[in-house]
Amino acid sequence: MPKKILLLMILIAAALILAAGCTQTTSENRSAGKLDGFDVFVTRTMTEYEVPGAVVGIVENDSVVYLKGFGVREIGKPGVVGPDTRFQIASVTKYITAQAIGTLVDEGKLDWDTPVVTYMPDFAFKEPYVTGHATLRDLLAHRTGFKEYDGDMLGRLGYSNREMLERMRYLDLPYGFREKYAYSNAGYFIAGEVAAGTDNRSWENLTDARILRPLDMTRSGAHPETLYLDDNHVVAHGGSEGNVTVIPLEEAAFPAGGQVVSTGRDMTQVLRMMLNDGSVDGKQVLSKKTVAEIHTASLVAGRAGPLGDPDGAVCLGCDAYDFLGERVIEKNGALEGVRSIVILVPDRKVGLVVIANKQLTVFPEAVRDEFLERYIGRSGIDLQAREKLNQKGWYSLLMSMEVPADAQPAAIPAAAIAGTYTSDLYGTMILTAGPDADTMTVLLGPAEYPGTLEHQTGDTWYLSWPNPDDAVGYLTFAANPSGTVTGFTSDDYGPFARA
Repeated sequence: MPKKILLLMILIAAALILAAGCTQTTSENRSAGKLDGFDVFVTRTMTEYEVPGAVVGIVENDSVVYLKGFGVREIGKPGVVGPDTRFQIASVTKYITAQAIGTLVDEGKLDWDTPVVTYMPDFAFKEPYVTGHATLRDLLAHRTGFKEYDGDMLGRLGYSNREMLERMRYLDLPYGFREKYAYSNAGYFIAGEVAAGTDNRSWENLTDARILRPLDMTRSGAHPETLYLDDNHVVAHGGSEGNVTVIPLEEAAFPAGGQVVSTGRDMTQVLRMMLNDGSVDGKQVLSKKTVAEIHTASLVAGRAGPLGDPDGAVCLGCDAYDFLGERVIEKNGALEGVRSIVILVPDRKVGLVVIANKQLTVFPEAVRDEFLERYIGRSGIDLQAREKLNQKGWYSLLMSMEVPADAQPAAIPAAAIAGTYTSDLYGTMILTAGPDADTMTVLLGPAEYPGTLEHQTGDTWYLSWPNPDDAVGYLTFAANPSGTVTGFTSDDYGPFARA
């Protein structure tokens, strides 16, 4: 066994003993039998997936019946994860964004099905028809026609929110409007800005005021600096199998799509509200109608859930699927260094939250599967074996340049490529000579976000960034008859012209 894995196992075991005092189980007899051996399952599964630290919470019939921290906040250090340890919750933020918008719907200030240009007259998509018809429901259900994850880089480049909104009109719409589910963080940014403009305050401030504070989520916040208000927060971990290390935490590119910071304890408040028709401790935060609307299917997305429901649907800020005849609501999230998931089974008034300080890992899904089988019924399928296969697929996401067997030398030398290029969407890209003839340095946008360009074949180069969550791409350069480079094209970044 590699020394790093052995050390991780020892630290987790020690942290579990220390974390025992951080355990809270309200109405613990309510789930008698369902949670027998659950601690052992979580601990064993963390070890299998090399997760340094995690928090797990379960709500049943409006009570927190299970809430525990496991492992350590940082590998190699003694600080333990507890119910109040702060994590980024990544794209679970989208579920909270839908809730925050829902409060404005309840007040009659917004409507799910009114075109967003009604609220932001100067906003435009690339296609006029979409501009005139796209609604908040379209944005929150990922059905506007944006390409998956397109435009995510904009949030790294130093533009203001207003500038990013202006540049959204240059995002391609390769899919038919309302015809296809295509995951879009940009869509959530737009929806968040609609809400911010309507409420006359930032998405961060309105989310704090309308959801987090009313739910008494005292250690949560929509501002990224919330993570660092004290020392009880995780650090990020990543790496391939057998090589888990500390890595820099990633800030969400688009705030409304992934920026909320929270804890296991605080997230059980969200579960209680959404399982109890919008009410917590006698306080009606959302109307029953709006909770139902958030959980209503807006588009069939295809196979979803641990049993691969073919009619899995996308709702508003969450997804839905069938598990042994029960409707399940789910939202998961991932940033570099963190994974998260929330699960609700509305008809059984039960929900789960899992947050872990490692990416890439299917650990949250493994816990989800065990939770569903304990609370709904055994599927007769080895779901944990399936998750182990899924983990191999996650590791395959660690992409690198693919060089064809018949790779050709560059017709255009690196010296001729060096220079400044412009794009309506991304702005300015500066290319300069790198350490050798096959490598160049990239600076993108006003923040001069740094990347690397490596020669692949012919006049095609491979663009990558230090953050593996950022979209890689292939750029193909073109020159005019005189040999002057005129620009490049890219399926991933679109066209850039030589400045």
